[in-house]
Amino acid sequence: MTHKELIESAASYALEALDHDERATFEAHLAGCGECQSEVAAYREVASVLAHAVPTRAVPRSDALRDRILREALQVRPIAIAPRPPVVAPVAVRPRGRVVPWLAAAAAAVAAVGLGVMYRGEHQRAADLRSMLATAQATLARDDSTLAAFLGPEVHVVSLTAGADRKSSVRVFWNHTRRQFIVTALNLPPAPQGKTYQLWALRKGRAPLSMGTFNPDPSGRTATTLPVAQEINDGGFIDDCAMTAEPAGGSPQPTETPRLTGAWRHVD
Repeated sequence: MTHKELIESAASYALEALDHDERATFEAHLAGCGECQSEVAAYREVASVLAHAVPTRAVPRSDALRDRILREALQVRPIAIAPRPPVVAPVAVRPRGRVVPWLAAAAAAVAAVGLGVMYRGEHQRAADLRSMLATAQATLARDDSTLAAFLGPEVHVVSLTAGADRKSSVRVFWNHTRRQFIVTALNLPPAPQGKTYQLWALRKGRAPLSMGTFNPDPSGRTATTLPVAQEINDGGFIDDCAMTAEPAGGSPQPTETPRLTGAWRHVD
């Protein structure tokens, strides 16, 4: 495989989405390719914010699995507590006629407390199992949704740079199926006072089209989803992408020379 073909697997490799053979092939090339190493490192940094970029989808209920877990949990017998020998009062102090009813009442009270503790313990264990099951299902659904948004033949990506400056990392993923732009940024300084960053779709011989605006958080990161405008979606594939700083709220057309630019390519 050529370098151009292999570098397109950098995102899948960073997200651990390659099969065994693809991974082995890519790693053999990666060992001696500085550009691919930089791509993988950038994608791994971006991966730290991917989970926040896509809303989690609804998690389907799994009543059968839940019921089986609860049924097995309830079948576990708690360890019995050895009964303590009753303390018998001297006959001279407590007449026999009063000792037996008192011990019976005490034993009943102890048994009631014990049953209550066992019930609460099993009830809490069942609640913990339900919580663990729900968390596992949500995690699987989120991971699946995130990978689907960033990988696949329907996804393009652009890395925005300013010449040799690689301090700021801005990447835009275009998911054609979901009609979403997903903007990720690392180490991006805040926009000037009163301004916001705006992305532009560039096509040869035509005016730039706005892709939307965004701002990084104080740490210079963002994971923002933007809807794809109808005119961009209907206009077919766009050649390049650019980022400018525009007045708050955005502009109909760029008001400055792009600060960052890049060309679109397939993720896979």
